[in-house]
Amino acid sequence: MDDYKTHINNGDKLMDKEKYMDAIREYSEAYKIMQPGSEKAELCYKLSQAYLALDHKNIENPVKYAKEALEEHERSGEMELKILDLMNLGYIYLDSNRDEALKYIENAYRIADEIKDVQLKAMALNAKAEAINDNNEALKIYRNVMEISEKSNDWDNYFEAALGEINILRDNDINSAMEAAYRAMDKIDKILETIKTKKERTEFKKSLSYIYDSASDMAMELENFDEAMKIAERAKS
Repeated sequence: MDDYKTHINNGDKLMDKEKYMDAIREYSEAYKIMQPGSEKAELCYKLSQAYLALDHKNIENPVKYAKEALEEHERSGEMELKILDLMNLGYIYLDSNRDEALKYIENAYRIADEIKDVQLKAMALNAKAEAINDNNEALKIYRNVMEISEKSNDWDNYFEAALGEINILRDNDINSAMEAAYRAMDKIDKILETIKTKKERTEFKKSLSYIYDSASDMAMELENFDEAMKIAERAKS
């Protein structure tokens, strides 16, 4: 295996362990010896994520490497990866400059629409809903994402939007938020019926634990402890 690939693999393992500074050291060693191209652009994406995880308030290095990845994908014409780079930049700017974040996210959506990639459009819409300050508009976006994602069986974006809906409703009417959480859990049950192997069902449900966690947390907030226990059991069953 080439030396740079060893460094990247080491960095990936360290990221999984949340050892971000050590991961950055490994990725940086790979960066020094790699030639420009798609693989280096992917590494730049990883470096931007590692730096952001290390300190989300200091965006200088995340922006630097995210823009380098974007520039490479613009040169190579890899549109799907360019869209992901734009969304990465949007999320990097989210806490410090929402206008700048929205600029990148809306550009990502525009390109996804041009190439007619439904999944990337949904991903960009979820990012936009998170970035805007208008809860009513964000709620409309999340519900639109759920509608279009259901048609394409894009469950990652569907349930991310479902959680967004729950969180917005929770700020104003926790009972409506609980209803939305139950709808999401019922949807999970229906999807599980279509999955053939036990292993895949377990992995799918585990990947959506945040839905059950949100529902259980709201039940606890409402002091409905029996319901919170039921939801916890439902998550395990």
